[in-house]
Amino acid sequence: MRFTNLYFIIFTLAVCTNSQAVVLSEIMFNPEGEEGSDEFIELYNESSLPVNLTGWTLSDGEGTDTLTGLEMGLTAGPRQYILILDPDYFEDESITYDALIPESALVITIIGSTFGSRGLSNSSSETVSIMQSNGNVVAMHSYDIETSAGHSTEKYLMNGGDSAENWGQSLSIHGTPGARNSITPPDYDLAIEQIEASPQHPNPNEEFTISITVANHGLNPASDSLFLFEMTNQYDSLGTALASWLSPLLSYGDSAVFTSSLHMGEQSAGYYRASLKTSDDISENNTAFLTVGASAGAGSIVINEIMFQPLAGRSEWIELYNCSPASIVLDGWFFSDGSGLADSSKRFPIQSTIMDSNSYMLLAADSSVFIENITEGTPVHIWNSSYPSLNNAGDSLVLFDAQGQTIDRVDYRTNWGSGTAGLSLERVSVLSSSNDPLNWASSLDASGATPGRLNSRALIAAAAGDKLIELEPNPFSPDGDGREDVLSIRYHLDEADSRLDIKIFDVRGRQVRFLSNNMPAGFQGEILWDGKSDSGRELPTGMYIIYLEALGQGGNRIQSDRRVVALARPS
Repeated sequence: MRFTNLYFIIFTLAVCTNSQAVVLSEIMFNPEGEEGSDEFIELYNESSLPVNLTGWTLSDGEGTDTLTGLEMGLTAGPRQYILILDPDYFEDESITYDALIPESALVITIIGSTFGSRGLSNSSSETVSIMQSNGNVVAMHSYDIETSAGHSTEKYLMNGGDSAENWGQSLSIHGTPGARNSITPPDYDLAIEQIEASPQHPNPNEEFTISITVANHGLNPASDSLFLFEMTNQYDSLGTALASWLSPLLSYGDSAVFTSSLHMGEQSAGYYRASLKTSDDISENNTAFLTVGASAGAGSIVINEIMFQPLAGRSEWIELYNCSPASIVLDGWFFSDGSGLADSSKRFPIQSTIMDSNSYMLLAADSSVFIENITEGTPVHIWNSSYPSLNNAGDSLVLFDAQGQTIDRVDYRTNWGSGTAGLSLERVSVLSSSNDPLNWASSLDASGATPGRLNSRALIAAAAGDKLIELEPNPFSPDGDGREDVLSIRYHLDEADSRLDIKIFDVRGRQVRFLSNNMPAGFQGEILWDGKSDSGRELPTGMYIIYLEALGQGGNRIQSDRRVVALARPS
């Protein structure tokens, strides 16, 4: 009996002296439900000992209320939340929080009709204070009235004090009455905070480094194993392990960086995954993905085919083509469309993917695109309701990379094709200007389009190589039959900053067309000719001389050459 009495004395002393461990943790001053009954104040006993709240009071700066127990009394257990509900919550039989309050919470109320003198104010900040029975202030906080209606103001860290920096709006409607705050960090949460490559866009056969940042977002110190995998594609769930590390013991807010030096192969693009071994309170941040690939310059990926006027029940779609020699990562890229020509104000995201050299990708309005005869293996991105509508009267289509650089732009018009429903608008040459009307024509394919494969109108030719001028096809026949209707004039210059003149003469030496006048030119490029004169007159069958002259910055001639082409029209 003497031992039992001594234990009771020690237990009572612990209860009495442990009051400083009680903190304010949550204040609901602007509930979504009935304001007269649904306000609440929450406390938390962060110690390992119980606390008796008999005689304790709370104040809003204008009135003071005494805490009173319900079925569970007034003793808060260790690590227990104490939920103080307005008396009217019970009087008015409110059920707003009934499904949210866990059984582990101590639910109490106050003696009186409402918090303070007239409840907690929504129009001006009030200071909520908690006092022991002897009047000593245990906790005090002045809440921010900018909190959205129905959301409480919560404490981030229970041991972080009552300054404004340690409080924020609840992430949950109705708050978290009697439970862990929604903005409080989890107990255990190691996270892969960042994964990046340097250089960001390595070229084929170039060395690069992957850096992985692991941070501790949890309250308790933690360590774990980290693995880096290379995947065959973005859907590979296994991959090949490239490196592994054991992180140091990280405290809350600390981080560590792990690096791996790698070699980019000929494929010039790759998928990588970093993963932590152990699952913790937040498993979603234990894995991160990185797509590494060559940078994309303007014209490296082009808009290659447009189905803006499909048959009834069919989908609108756009085809992209990678005409560069390297694989390119479309990560963070956007496609833009507006309400008509010259309007590219609306931007739509493109799913992350790798486009290999000479590969295609479709951007489609809806899943009915799969009715089309799409080449197997062609990636298809379905936009559904957020798809940009392609106008039959003409539209501006723009492809942007992740930095907002314009990769390609087409301002198509209805007169570029036949205007027949079910026939796509095909690009003739990937080397020629995207906005040259001669570079677009209606599909000649029996199905009406060539999604994921070579366009029926495509000019097939080798690059100019070391020749200054290359003409294809030669002869050409601009008779409107869809076969060899335009002449491709490809050039290869010694200087990238040259300006180009291209003139066309008949066999009698008369100039019939000034095709290019002081045009800026890179090392190589292409210009199309439709067999017409400067005035738009169809030139007759015959031999014509293509004369090219590359000029330097001072206007002096650097290079020149001439070639003969045969123009054939039906008799």
